[in-house]
Amino acid sequence: MPAAPFGTRPGSCLPILAGYLGTLRRTQAAPTPENVAAYLDARADATIPSPHQPYVHTPWHDARVTCLIDLTLTPRSEMGWPATSLHVLEQEAGRGRCSWNRLERHRGYLAVLAHTAREIAAEHTRLTDRLHTTDTDGIRDLHTLATDISTWADKLHRAAKGDHTLARAAAVREALSLPRSSAS
Repeated sequence: MPAAPFGTRPGSCLPILAGYLGTLRRTQAAPTPENVAAYLDARADATIPSPHQPYVHTPWHDARVTCLIDLTLTPRSEMGWPATSLHVLEQEAGRGRCSWNRLERHRGYLAVLAHTAREIAAEHTRLTDRLHTTDTDGIRDLHTLATDISTWADKLHRAAKGDHTLARAAAVREALSLPRSSAS
């Protein structure tokens, strides 16, 4: 992940990954490295380093890394969504005694989509605060974009929760409709 001016928060890249999860659900395609790379390449600007390139160094306390996102996908579960595991490492290293890092782990597509919705909502709130102090066209445009992405991420999370609820209800109905042995 690149550092400023592209942003050091995962709120800038998690919606792209959530979009990929939604695409996998919609197309029922298998998650492969080639599919991920093609999806990211189609949305990446040439001036921004491609986020799917493997990081060959140890990221802990490496001043070059401000945010590292590790996403693991396995083929679809019975719910139609891929099994998902997400690790997000944020850090500021090399600042002597003031350096810090934070590692978050999220397992399952619902947890990843909920985390994405929370991150972009936090980014939207930050931009709302910044809009009150710095009312420029650039901040206004970013705020509008964050509003749209936040709404979309929330809808995607709610749709995934709905799919999960329907699939679980179908499993319960199937279990209840199994023939019972008669005890006479």
